[in-house]
Amino acid sequence: MLRLATYLTALAAVAAAVLRAPIWVLALAGLAVCGWIAIGMMFPATGIFARPFLRGRAGSRRIALTFDDGPNPETTPRILDFLGAAGHRATFFVIGARAERERALVTELLARGHALGNHSWAHRRTTPLLSTTRLAADFARAQEWLASVGARGRWFRAPIGIVSPPVAAAAARARLELVAWTRSARDGVARTTAAAALARLIPALQPGAILALHDGAERGDRRPVAPSVIGPLLDALEARGLKSVTLDELFGGRP
Repeated sequence: MLRLATYLTALAAVAAAVLRAPIWVLALAGLAVCGWIAIGMMFPATGIFARPFLRGRAGSRRIALTFDDGPNPETTPRILDFLGAAGHRATFFVIGARAERERALVTELLARGHALGNHSWAHRRTTPLLSTTRLAADFARAQEWLASVGARGRWFRAPIGIVSPPVAAAAARARLELVAWTRSARDGVARTTAAAALARLIPALQPGAILALHDGAERGDRRPVAPSVIGPLLDALEARGLKSVTLDELFGGRP
């Protein structure tokens, strides 16, 4: 990412020199390049660096509930109980290192008919800045662990949802398909309340939608609000005649 910004800024400098443009033109060009890169990484829907799946087909009455940053031994079982009681399925984007510590919980999750996605092995905040080679090794390590518990592991969601060029390239090297979301609860932010998360998600309950929540906290001992969100969210979903399924099902798996 930084290398790309450097190259493009240098190109702008050469162009400015050739055209004898004032220094403010060079500064403006550099800011534009940095802004373009930031937008491409933080807003995958722009398709600047990759084209992740943002939603499924609108023709069915299905949506996909997805959960990031788990598994969490306190939070994840509560979410599983809500989903099971209502007959819904979801996809859990697990952090490999956490999943390894909670193998029994992951096995239970699969036994209940839910799916696993790859959310990297270590979930570093510096992920967008790392090299493709290093990221590919991290993603592959998580992928190998998922395979060890019998999970297909087709889908990858970038840590914090940031897709830099190395992240996109590493996912492709690991033969993973990028998935983002139609709408996020933004419950990875500590100040987000259950009410605020519901206010974001309920208007997005449309056929084909992919909704993102968190069953684990990225760091620290903060308790995710998802267990307080999932009940009312499922009620709203059913009131609209919708069914939550795994991502594989949303994109053409079992009925």
